[in-house]
Amino acid sequence: MSTSPINEYETLSSSCSTCYPSYDSMSGSIANSGTPLKNRNQKKQVINAKAERELTRIELEPYSHYNVQLDDFAVHAWGINREDVKSILELDLALDEEALRKYDRVLYTGPETHLYSPFRTMAYKLLSDITEKAPHLPSPPLPPEIWQEKGNVYFATATGDPRLKPDMMIYIAPAPQPPKWPTAKNPAEFKLIKLKKEAKAGCSKASKKLTTVQDSLSSIPERPSLSELSAISSRGSGAVSIASAGTVGAGKRSRAEAELDSDQGVNSNKRPKQAMFGRDLQASSYARECFASTSRYYVVCLVVVNYRVTILYFDRTLVLQVAEFSFQSPTGVNQLALVLYGLSVSNRQQAGFDPHLHAWPPQAIAVPGAEERPVETPIGSFFEFKLPKVEVAHSDVEGEASEQGTAMETGRFRISSVIRPSKDLIGRATVVYDVQKVLAGNKLSSDHYALKLSWPLKARINEIEAIKHLHSVIPDLADHLPALHFSDSFTAHDLDLPWTKLNLTVTAENHQERVLRILASKLYKKLWQAGSVEAFKQAWLDCVECHYQAWTKGELLHRDLSENNLMLYLGKEGKIKGVLNDWDMASFKDALGKIDRLLAAHHRTGTPPFMAIDLLKANPPPHLYRHELESFFYILLWGALHYDVSAGVRHPTVMVMKEWEGEYKDIGNAKDAFFANPDKAEMIFDAIRPEFHELRDQWIEPLYWLIQDARASVPVRRPGRKAPEAYDRDTYGGNLTFWTFMEAIGQKPRWAEKKVTKHEEEREIKQEPEEKDN
Repeated sequence: MSTSPINEYETLSSSCSTCYPSYDSMSGSIANSGTPLKNRNQKKQVINAKAERELTRIELEPYSHYNVQLDDFAVHAWGINREDVKSILELDLALDEEALRKYDRVLYTGPETHLYSPFRTMAYKLLSDITEKAPHLPSPPLPPEIWQEKGNVYFATATGDPRLKPDMMIYIAPAPQPPKWPTAKNPAEFKLIKLKKEAKAGCSKASKKLTTVQDSLSSIPERPSLSELSAISSRGSGAVSIASAGTVGAGKRSRAEAELDSDQGVNSNKRPKQAMFGRDLQASSYARECFASTSRYYVVCLVVVNYRVTILYFDRTLVLQVAEFSFQSPTGVNQLALVLYGLSVSNRQQAGFDPHLHAWPPQAIAVPGAEERPVETPIGSFFEFKLPKVEVAHSDVEGEASEQGTAMETGRFRISSVIRPSKDLIGRATVVYDVQKVLAGNKLSSDHYALKLSWPLKARINEIEAIKHLHSVIPDLADHLPALHFSDSFTAHDLDLPWTKLNLTVTAENHQERVLRILASKLYKKLWQAGSVEAFKQAWLDCVECHYQAWTKGELLHRDLSENNLMLYLGKEGKIKGVLNDWDMASFKDALGKIDRLLAAHHRTGTPPFMAIDLLKANPPPHLYRHELESFFYILLWGALHYDVSAGVRHPTVMVMKEWEGEYKDIGNAKDAFFANPDKAEMIFDAIRPEFHELRDQWIEPLYWLIQDARASVPVRRPGRKAPEAYDRDTYGGNLTFWTFMEAIGQKPRWAEKKVTKHEEEREIKQEPEEKDN
């Protein structure tokens, strides 16, 4: 068995090895923000893996629902008729005796890998008996294959985890060689809890109750509670000691090094009603890989601990755990048969695969069985949407208009490459594909597009509507806004996700209400692909000015500015144009405070290296326009440190900026020191690439001093003294605005008309006498 590291980096293009994902995750979770596992030595790696597994537990447990009835799950997830469920549970079934004896023997001797083969034999026997004894039941559309290689095969992964060795997989036969994640219907995780050797004599027959399992675990202390672990996670340091039952000890080790074994410390007699074990978390790492390797709505995993069996269901909003049973009893054997039948008979959609994704080429005439197989790889496959919604904002690329009509009638997009995979389980899980439109006769468009699939919170703004709104209020800046060519949204009920039919009690505390949002837009380049420093500057400046117009005329604040959301392309006239992309975290001005208060308890918005210092605090204030200006400055600085724009390469993080990665608190402290200590700033400025030195002198350093002076202007209230005069904290007393920002870099706004505020008039009046005296 192995664990799944959770990497904070997203691979967005072949030239970007460490690009940052934006945050829309549960507070305290490291689904997007965990420190990558180190490979300096094996011991360190194992410790970190255990800590990350524990933090994954903290991420998933609040959204986990337990004791779902097996018959209900079989009906609503696998599509089995309820009468057929009853028939299977009433059949006279028995396990293969020889395989059962081997299985029972391994429970005493180990190793765990020797359980797989006899279990597979018992599984095939049960499926065969169902076919023989209940011929009226529907047969699987295509026969299943239960794959296992004694846990010795490392799977190629999409998440970057090199250590995943699934115990068992269920495929549609034949299983691929070598085995792969994209076509895996159901991963299986086994856990062996050895029985005491002295108990062996009394349990020679496998039909006896497995009381020895409980006995062998009775001396193991219970693990800390979720509330205790959450407290540790929020502190960011200290360690959990499982030396005694439920003990939480403070230590000097960081939580990333705390050795937390989720199965150690669990008494099978005292299992909490709502708790995830290490085997469940290991299954979650398989589910994460299934999601990352292709397009899926959910993943169903089989978990086996000795004779105990449960089913885990993962999607982007919650986790379901089917009520556990033991196949030591006759009833449990039938329940196991039902599980195996359900896993086998479920079609591609019932296994959670995206029904919009198909193997290439599109078939004019149906091929028997073709639609039942998941695609072997997304690359080269195509999406087909039945009800496309055309939102072409502009056509700045030659040849687009002639291709557009046919493509939009079919709503088909063929995948050329994966620009951004997702490593999330519960969360926004944004995936971006490089696609081409499928035209008449299966011809492909010469132009490429970005197809984005994500699961944003329903409470957040509809990105599709936000982009439409901006095109309507600032139509002259359409060249600097995303050009949509297709968009659609689906709720969980639209997608008919199994949990929507299970009568769950869902609340804001145990469920994240999300929607699947699909957008196809022009495929833009990254800032580091500008080609020259001048082009980089132009693209960055276009985004700054477009952003201000979106705020003043559209009353929309982006709220997730990062190096990945400032993009560019070459227009027909050969001029670089910057595009402000990804508006899914945006908020209208009148909703800023509301959305922040609503989501602040569980969610934080932004990409840490580029977030304003205020927003990195434990209790961040509402998002302000000046916070966005601070982000623009960080993006400019980051680019000057890391981009080889002539080669189109983004280099790894330089040493002086390592402190800007990691936990919110650490990044905030590093940025505070950057502005408070000019010597610290000078060290960073000295690391700027030579080709950006002119930019450093003309733009970066002036903006640094502007922000530093603005931060220093905040009045300090001292005890016993009169309170300072009214001070506009939203603009640092008028010191950090769009106008002062543009003035600092010596640029005259092209699209904005300045309106002098009363505060600015008062500042000018105060400055006039000083100028006369001079």
